[in-house]
Amino acid sequence: MTTPTITLYPDTLPAKEQANAAFDTNVDNFMDWLTLTNGPELQTMITYTQEVADSVLATALAGDLPPLTGKAGDYIRANAAEDGGEFRTPQELAGDLSAFLASHKPVNVSGATPSLDVATYNFFDQSALTSDTTVSFASVPTNAKWQYSYLAAADADDLFDLATAVYASKSFSVTSQESVPSALAFSTNGTSMFVLGVTNDTVYQYTLSTGFDVSTAVYASKSFSVTSQETLPRALAFSTSGTSMFVLGQSNDTVYQYTLSTGFDVSTAVYASKSFSIAAQENNPSALAFSANGTSMFVLGVTNDTVYQYTLSTGFDVSTAVYASKSFSIAAQENSPSALAFSTSGTSMFVLGIINDTVYQYTLSTGFDVSTAVYASKSFSVTSQETVPQALAFSTNGTSMFVLGETNDTVYQYKLADAYSLTLPTIVGTPSATVIGDRVTYTFVTKDSGTTVNLIAEDIIQ
Repeated sequence: MTTPTITLYPDTLPAKEQANAAFDTNVDNFMDWLTLTNGPELQTMITYTQEVADSVLATALAGDLPPLTGKAGDYIRANAAEDGGEFRTPQELAGDLSAFLASHKPVNVSGATPSLDVATYNFFDQSALTSDTTVSFASVPTNAKWQYSYLAAADADDLFDLATAVYASKSFSVTSQESVPSALAFSTNGTSMFVLGVTNDTVYQYTLSTGFDVSTAVYASKSFSVTSQETLPRALAFSTSGTSMFVLGQSNDTVYQYTLSTGFDVSTAVYASKSFSIAAQENNPSALAFSANGTSMFVLGVTNDTVYQYTLSTGFDVSTAVYASKSFSIAAQENSPSALAFSTSGTSMFVLGIINDTVYQYTLSTGFDVSTAVYASKSFSVTSQETVPQALAFSTNGTSMFVLGETNDTVYQYKLADAYSLTLPTIVGTPSATVIGDRVTYTFVTKDSGTTVNLIAEDIIQ
């Protein structure tokens, strides 16, 4: 479209976009032009304007505008024939807008290959994906603008569910590096895997060409010895960015912190001269975990079969840790626990033990608060793969679980759920990668009946 021309108090009204200072125009076309011309930096202004317009509309429809005399409360606009002007009251304008919006209500679509008819500029909402979904567009008009929202899963923690676990028939042996492995960890994207053991007191790093697929793992020829701090290491953890690493052992009952100058690269690790003793709560620790932001730390041991919670005033800085006076006993399920893990939100907790060779699941009504934990009556046996399981880990999205033990010195992979993907038409381009459970809203504009579609806004809500 051509750039609108705005003229104050013209003698004549030659076009719809020209009128009084309060002019009426084709809002859709104008907003398309504005967005495409000036780009995403205008989104904040557009959002604010829309909020104001919605507020005025609600007030007008409710009849709450103050009474005015004469034409003081009217607006002038071009008439239908575009050869003159006409006055409209706020109530009439509100009614016009309400009628206009009636044909622009969201519509729901479903199925694995929906064809979405946007001929009426409809917004549409796929809601929660229940399978891989490929979207195509039909009946796209000139100057169309529309929006697509979806949720990859109803709840991210739904994927952290032992009830759906099955062995994925994927494994990887670490025997060449460690014969008595005790701990396992992954980078956030799953392309790096780390194994710690008591034979060499060393963290070994592996590269996975496909994230969280142990069948693609190879030794990265990178390692780091923790012997100077701990000679019986039992647990390993990383900060979310991978720039901090933590080791807990049974020689000193202490969590030691290390700094990695390159995230998730143990060859760059150095001891940070920071540590925290958990001996007051447990003198035989076997597992360690952190909340996503590092402000909560959890320790589990075989002396008391209890998960203890600590608060860190600075996230992922163990020198700021204090006991939170919160704990939860897992003795009813396992009296020789060896590993501990949490879901991304902290509303699910998992414990692995060597007596029953079983992973147990617990529900926390408040994320990362073990005082709110209850047994979820869900469990999964790994006996068919490992009879002395020592380590437990999950993929970030909860679709895969990993167990490592001393019997076979092998990492075994289990499938918990499917991660569903969304594919948009190639003319749209590739949206950003999202995490399962994110709410995503895409806004599109086309100026040529769909031959070229511009993705002008992408909002990801965690």
